Amino acid sequence: MRALVASGLALIAAAYGLARFGYGLFLPQFTEAFDLGSTIAGAIQAGSFLSYCLAAVVASRMAAHPRALVVSAGTTAALGSAGVALAPTAVVFAVSVVVAGAGAGFATPGLVRLIERNVARARQEVAQTIVNAGTGAGIVAAGVLMFLTIGRWRLGWAAIAVVAALATVATLRSDRAARSGHEVDDSRRLTVADLAPLVRPLAAAALAGASSAAIWTFGRSVLAASRPGEEAYSIVAWMVLGAFGLLGATAGTIVQTWSLRTGWTLTAVLMAVATVMLGLAPQASLAAYAAVALFGASYTALSGVLIVWAVRLLPDRAAEGTVALFIALAVGQAIGSVALGAVLGAAAPALAFALAGAAGIAALLPVLGPAPGRSPAAGGPAHVTEGS
Repeated sequence: MRALVASGLALIAAAYGLARFGYGLFLPQFTEAFDLGSTIAGAIQAGSFLSYCLAAVVASRMAAHPRALVVSAGTTAALGSAGVALAPTAVVFAVSVVVAGAGAGFATPGLVRLIERNVARARQEVAQTIVNAGTGAGIVAAGVLMFLTIGRWRLGWAAIAVVAALATVATLRSDRAARSGHEVDDSRRLTVADLAPLVRPLAAAALAGASSAAIWTFGRSVLAASRPGEEAYSIVAWMVLGAFGLLGATAGTIVQTWSLRTGWTLTAVLMAVATVMLGLAPQASLAAYAAVALFGASYTALSGVLIVWAVRLLPDRAAEGTVALFIALAVGQAIGSVALGAVLGAAAPALAFALAGAAGIAALLPVLGPAPGRSPAAGGPAHVTEGS
């Protein structure tokens, strides 16, 4: 179990924290190199989020082949990152960013399924949320790369490609169930009717995704613009975001100790507060660092809550349920990136980030009513796969 969790965390770090969200960290350099405005920058990030959605849809049709999903994740993340490193024009750069973003769409469902078949049921929720926290580790690594390659961002993205490839190989080697011949029966394809229990979490995920786009896409640029000539200030802030993102591994414990509703409410509200804080005072070190720390921990925990939500509502189709919720999250991020990019082009960051915070608060509305995580058919608590 430990080898799979560690390698899976590394793959999530590469696919999410580096290849997908590394775009926001390096955006000031990309803007200078390719003469990107905020609207174009937001559109490119939206393309990355949408490629994630497409990859996740394809992954849902490949659920019986988690190793192929892992290979697809590593291949797209590595090739896209290599393309960014070598891009001679803005068009090639944009296409490469979009390809790199697809890696995360393959990674999550593949790893969910590998954990299902390699880890005892009683330990799966915790294992899933630990692996999911790899995003934070990847963001910290991206910050380190940024410091090591200041003025040479292409070298940094070449390194990301190598990390993605190595993490993929390590994950495949740690899949013991493949050697034992153990497989999960996936003969029945998921239907729209199967997703009916996820209607409310799908809406909540989309709103939360729109909220998170402010910091993921424009957070580092806003920080850098607030203190010109102090590049280290915004890089360290990004690393703080990633380091506190590792706290998101506690999502499974939070949900088990309290409830899904409490876990979702807590993480969504904290994420919204962090977003508004950063928009109001990006130049104030204490406030800005506190905001990104809060955002990193709450966003990663929130995405972990989504995984647990899928596991509890669709215990026999957890991978597909997780894919659906993460697609909703990414669709919200794509819409948020475009909309907020347009707002930032005409107004101060405080307004755009306040609108993003409002979307985060709106994400609470779908959890009102019957307690989330209950099976409508059974009228009682849904099956819980984790009890530690």
